[in-house]
Amino acid sequence: MVGLATATVLAPQGPARSADVLGVERTSPDHLRAPFRTYAPQESLPWRPRRTESQAVYSLPMGLEGMATIDHTLSRLCQRGAFGQKIDGYYWAATPKRRYGVAFSGGANLDDPQKQAKPGKTYFFHGQDSRCVVYVGDQAKLMPHYIGP
Repeated sequence: MVGLATATVLAPQGPARSADVLGVERTSPDHLRAPFRTYAPQESLPWRPRRTESQAVYSLPMGLEGMATIDHTLSRLCQRGAFGQKIDGYYWAATPKRRYGVAFSGGANLDDPQKQAKPGKTYFFHGQDSRCVVYVGDQAKLMPHYIGP
């Protein structure tokens, strides 16, 4: 008897009426649009993008041989990010084999928080990552090869 009563309670009572079916409510199509915002880019951004163009400063047809030597201490500092160019490749030197990034001891394009730069020197960078190699040359010796702006 209990089984028969349960079966009658659970059995459908005929076709479903439209009042029993939940209706789908439609939302306003405005929810699909992006919110309208007016802003001035100069006011919303505290910084302005700078446009920088690289510039060749030395043309070395014989390469760095005889002009600069490897400095292992500065190379290790460069590999750790403690000595390097402010903007990688902003100044560069052209050689037959490759292009080197250049920074000057006076601070032009040089990031040197530990004050390792010596006056009158030019620093050439091959890579600016964990394999960075730094070459040091005398500015006076390199002056005949200077091709500034």
